[in-house]
Amino acid sequence: MRRYLRRVLLISVTSITAVAALWSYYDTRDQIDELFDAELAQTTRTMVALYFAYRAGSENDQAAPVDIQLEAPLVPDNATDAPTALGHPYEKKLGFQVWDEQGRALFGMQPTGALPALERRPGYSHARSGGHDWRTFTLHDETRGVWASAAQRDDVRDELTWQIALRNLMPPVIGVLLIALLIPFAIARGFSPLLRVSRQITARQPNFLEPLDASQVPEEIRGMVDALNGLFARLAETLEKERRFTANAAHELRTPLAAVKVHAQNLLSETDTESARRAAQSIINGVDRMTRVVEQLLTLSRLESGQAITRQTVRLARLGSELARDTQPLAAQRDIHLTQQLPEGLSVQSYENGLYVLLRNLLDNAMRYTPSGGQVHLRMAAEATRLHIEIADTGPGIPPQDRQRVFERFVRLAGQKTSGSGLGLSIVKELVERLEGEIRLDDTSLPAASGLSVHVYLPLS
Repeated sequence: MRRYLRRVLLISVTSITAVAALWSYYDTRDQIDELFDAELAQTTRTMVALYFAYRAGSENDQAAPVDIQLEAPLVPDNATDAPTALGHPYEKKLGFQVWDEQGRALFGMQPTGALPALERRPGYSHARSGGHDWRTFTLHDETRGVWASAAQRDDVRDELTWQIALRNLMPPVIGVLLIALLIPFAIARGFSPLLRVSRQITARQPNFLEPLDASQVPEEIRGMVDALNGLFARLAETLEKERRFTANAAHELRTPLAAVKVHAQNLLSETDTESARRAAQSIINGVDRMTRVVEQLLTLSRLESGQAITRQTVRLARLGSELARDTQPLAAQRDIHLTQQLPEGLSVQSYENGLYVLLRNLLDNAMRYTPSGGQVHLRMAAEATRLHIEIADTGPGIPPQDRQRVFERFVRLAGQKTSGSGLGLSIVKELVERLEGEIRLDDTSLPAASGLSVHVYLPLS
């Protein structure tokens, strides 16, 4: 937009200046032509009058006509055609001549180069002589029986026209250059409120829907800012309703699910037939899956509530011990070899509960997708100003083309046999963003044919 405005304004100003300059040139030439044409006519009449005044004052007025020719100007040529004490160089480009009816020269002054021959046609005309174009004025005095003509070279008019046009053109050209320099600053200043609003929107987190600051917004875009603020308010209301619904629904589901699980466990302990025991166990497994989905929905709801997190000192060794204690039953049940590599005495300033949920989700995912007899390894290390967490497994892994898509909600890759809701990695990504970190998926670093390594980078303070 700014480039377009700069281009349009510069082209418009330059085009207008060019048209004005062209008009100025032709108008100047027209005015010069009129002035010099008048001088030619006046010079012609003056020369005729001077000639007969000379004849009237001579002793042999009635004698045969004589040819009186004035000397050509002795003004030296110079590069600038500037006037000197001897006259002006343009005098060499002017001339006049008086003839009688028989065409005999009576009185005149020849310029540099031959003067055009007499044309017995009164008025203005153009002629070419001595390699130059001439503008002439011819006068026929029938009473006195003479013809008179004054001539001026066209290049005099051309030179004067160009000089005047260039002098007239210099101020507009300087003005165009100044405008070209000022236009970017003017456009930048005019667009600065819009850029300020754009930066406010760009810098926002997806869950931050507070109104934009409209205190310094010009009237031209106030309507747009008000419309955006209205949209943010409606989005915030809609998302809050969605979060409340998710939280309420999850809370309402927890109690009946727990009751169903208790009844299924009672049925499992009291039944004797194998088919009934399998049915009861299927009910328990289904309830466990439903309970996990409900817990994940509650976690997402709490994360999306936008509440500020409280940072505190988290000792990584103690956090690793809690994770090992809580995940060991699942590892034993699935025959997974769970190992840890934690730095002694290292601590970070972070959100302890969020960090626990993040690691617990990643470990649960790794153990659920790793086949029996496989390995899951948790490693933490300090790297400069950030904490590097890696959880590697020997499961099936995730193809490179799907490693971004798996962070979306309810996304499950085709061909997966392990049950799940598709929310685990979504929760992990939300937590990493809340903790101002980064997450990356890669091939496993363990010595295995397949597997996945999840790399999480969090600030140490």
